[in-house]
Amino acid sequence: MQDGETLFKDAKLGTSGMACESCHADNAAFMPTFAEPYPHAVDMATEKGGIDTVHLDEMIQFCMVVPMAAKPLPWDSRELAALTAYTAGRQKAFQAAQQATGKATNPCAPKTAPSP
Repeated sequence: MQDGETLFKDAKLGTSGMACESCHADNAAFMPTFAEPYPHAVDMATEKGGIDTVHLDEMIQFCMVVPMAAKPLPWDSRELAALTAYTAGRQKAFQAAQQATGKATNPCAPKTAPSP
């Protein structure tokens, strides 16, 4: 998992200056569907690639190619396996947060005052 976390934060994986962490720090930019088991639909893959459903490793590859402007990782690489394992761990934490609050949390969402 440590290798996956290191890679998740590494902007040198791509040419856009972005790392996975650039969009997904503290689980930001994950849609509520991230809590669903893979394969499932991901809006970005559908909108930018015409892909209806993806597995987690495929979504990682998609992010590598599209927002990060990188070459995809070899399918049998240690790097892709590490990123997939690390992201699966983040997905479990995201699922737990969703179950605890009844909804997925998005730290980028507007803050609202609690109801009296």
